[in-house]
Amino acid sequence: MAVFDLGTSQYNKLFNEYILKGMNVMFVGNTIVYDRFKTDTESCKGKYGVMKLATAASKSARPSSSSTFPTARQGSYAEFLFYMKRGMYASLQFDNLAIVCGKDDGAFRDIVQTEIENQAIYIGNVLNRQFWGDGSGRLAVLDAASANSTTVTIDSAIFGLDSNDYTEASSYLEVGQYIDIYSSAGALLSEENEISSITSDSDGTATLVMGTAVTAADNSLIFNHDTYAATEAAGTGVPQGLHSIISTANPYIGITASSAFQNINRSNYPYAQAQAFTMGSSVTAVQSKKVIEAVQKAEKYGRISVMLTNGPIWRCWQEILLADRTLPNETVAWGGTEGLKFYGGRKGSIPIVMDDDCPDQRIYGIDDSAIKVSAPTKSGMEWVPGDNGILTRVQGKDELVANLRWYYNLTVKQPKSLFVISNVKHLES
Repeated sequence: MAVFDLGTSQYNKLFNEYILKGMNVMFVGNTIVYDRFKTDTESCKGKYGVMKLATAASKSARPSSSSTFPTARQGSYAEFLFYMKRGMYASLQFDNLAIVCGKDDGAFRDIVQTEIENQAIYIGNVLNRQFWGDGSGRLAVLDAASANSTTVTIDSAIFGLDSNDYTEASSYLEVGQYIDIYSSAGALLSEENEISSITSDSDGTATLVMGTAVTAADNSLIFNHDTYAATEAAGTGVPQGLHSIISTANPYIGITASSAFQNINRSNYPYAQAQAFTMGSSVTAVQSKKVIEAVQKAEKYGRISVMLTNGPIWRCWQEILLADRTLPNETVAWGGTEGLKFYGGRKGSIPIVMDDDCPDQRIYGIDDSAIKVSAPTKSGMEWVPGDNGILTRVQGKDELVANLRWYYNLTVKQPKSLFVISNVKHLES
């Protein structure tokens, strides 16, 4: 098929016909957390979202020795405004010369589809990290000071490093990624610096080789380029993730602890806190009785549909559950989203899912119905209108570009139906 005589309109039709239909499927296929949540457009009002949260249940339900019914008492609710965040921007650029030279049948599609697939894989990975993040946008912290050096060592920004932490600190970073480095006081120290190599140090830290020399103190913060936000505002910063939603502490904005969880101060409102448990410092491995306790207490408010943890804990737990298995008819045991199961709570069989982006020493209990992705459009991501449809010719170049954007934020209607268990040791500790 010769394409040298196609205009932007024809390119756009081919782009829509061959590519766009499968993009959402590809994003879901490359994430573990993203596809668990439904998108809610009704609560999105322009730049803001509205969330109704139960603050107290009705107190009129009680036994009574009198002949009259109890006096009706309405449950208490409150509405809270929260901001839509810039969850994703992406650009796809196509060299028109390459397209013109691709005159075989399907050549145009192959060129565009290859670029789309590469972008979709990367976007899927970034999305999964966002859905695990704490909402601050930080990806890592410096593990030691750097004095005008292109080599820096890093630790994870979410859970910190100790002798028992072995989740890779570099799991939220990619070779070729552009990052910004800020001091712990919020001063910009290095901007749009490219990561040229990442090497694991086998103790939870990692060594980065940067394109430009870095001068920064220990515990300086690494952000994806252009995501740092000093204050809470619509569109700036990054959306909240599970680490922020399932927490008893207020989330961070940039480097500062926010006074609000979706505009609710958790320190003043216990109903806005998820349930937190700990295995205890003396416990050397996962204990099922603590997980049962967490599930039972969370299921007073909802129903746990899945438990999420990282690879080391998942492997440790698999060995324990296989060794202690008392159900001879339970033949599936190879893992995945259904293979490793835990029996407890009203749901009975709860799948245990491994996600290497999950912070170490933690097990999260999720009630899918309690968490939603608030977004302006049901399909989530959308393409910025171009010259004709999606594609736009780049000024002064023989190239075409398509720009993707997605604004969203993670919200929860009943935080107490979610739980986190911390200080979970595992065989790799």
